[in-house]
Amino acid sequence: MFHWIEVRTFCYATEEEERVLAALRTVTPDIEPRRETREGYSGNSLIVLTARVEDAPTQRAVWARIVAALGKDEILRGIEDRLDEDGIYYLRFDKQSAYLGRIETAKRPDVIAFRAKVAAFPKRRENLVAALKATVEAG
Repeated sequence: MFHWIEVRTFCYATEEEERVLAALRTVTPDIEPRRETREGYSGNSLIVLTARVEDAPTQRAVWARIVAALGKDEILRGIEDRLDEDGIYYLRFDKQSAYLGRIETAKRPDVIAFRAKVAAFPKRRENLVAALKATVEAG
């Protein structure tokens, strides 16, 4: 399946942190995110919320939630383009939709970023793609 899953989003100074947390919890409901305060580009305060999952049962639950929301066809259609040479699979979810309880692919820049390190041996592209496709089919 995966070595780890990481979901991250930003809470800008104009946003309420509880609402951004609610959006993040749509994707990872049972994980308490790490909170880091940083300085934004304009010098304003920025909060980075990151939820990381390393245990297999929670990974399966998060992944099943994403596959159910987006659909197998949607995920399978973009696998090759969203998988890098290190075996990391990327998705971007719409943060506003997530706040409303829906997981949808992003069509605007305000996103929840999803990254997952695909587990495959040996680590060759064709093995990574096959392993990822198998996780989609399993569901």
